[in-house]
Amino acid sequence: KTTLKIIKEDGVSGLLSGFGPTFYGYLYEGAIKFGIYEILKPATRRFLASAAVMFSLPALDTRLASFLVCGSFAGYAASVILCPMEALRIRMVAEPNFAHKGWVLGGMTMLHNEGLRGLYKGFSAMMSKQIPYTVTKHVSFDVITSAAYGFALSRGIQLDATNKVVIPIISAYFTSVLSCISSHPGDMLLSVVNAHEGDRKTRDFAKEIWQRDGLRGLFVGIAPRFLHVGIIVTMQMLIYDMVKRLCGCGITGLV
Repeated sequence: KTTLKIIKEDGVSGLLSGFGPTFYGYLYEGAIKFGIYEILKPATRRFLASAAVMFSLPALDTRLASFLVCGSFAGYAASVILCPMEALRIRMVAEPNFAHKGWVLGGMTMLHNEGLRGLYKGFSAMMSKQIPYTVTKHVSFDVITSAAYGFALSRGIQLDATNKVVIPIISAYFTSVLSCISSHPGDMLLSVVNAHEGDRKTRDFAKEIWQRDGLRGLFVGIAPRFLHVGIIVTMQMLIYDMVKRLCGCGITGLV
């Protein structure tokens, strides 16, 4: 119903409001996030191995711990890059005047009226979205593919070309569901924080939503986001795995 209402009022182009900041924001955010996650893996593993010996904590010397740390750093870096673009995108969708100006002029207007602080006022909300999203997305895909390949090998199933495609597809799908659930409360807060001008903080909006609607209020709009994130994350992780193979980094879950 919402989709039909937007098309009726603004035409099909209404569904593309905020496309500019989305394109450039996620272009650089994706490059930074995937890059940092992969680059940090060897160094993080060595650091945690040393820390495990130093503090007598063998749990630190595991692939899972390394993945979690790498995902957290990647999520934080992604938040820094993406926050201003997401603030602009949400404002363009929430206030038609910004959309009519175009994203460059709209961004300049926002910067002039609210300063750099206006573009980063949703940074806490962005971290509450991006860090769980990044950690869940990357770690889940690594863990699920590893478990799936391990299960297949334990059952004597040959890892032919077909299985090396089917397993990543299934793993990517489950990864998309988990990352959507873990990051939706943060995405919800990010939307309400950046929708309009003002100095209210993320915790103020979170408190208001919790008092009014409880936990359910933080998951409003998750149905369309399942479609949105499901398609994006599934495609992302498949491309990610393919690029790793082409670059000689090995198959995700087998290295």
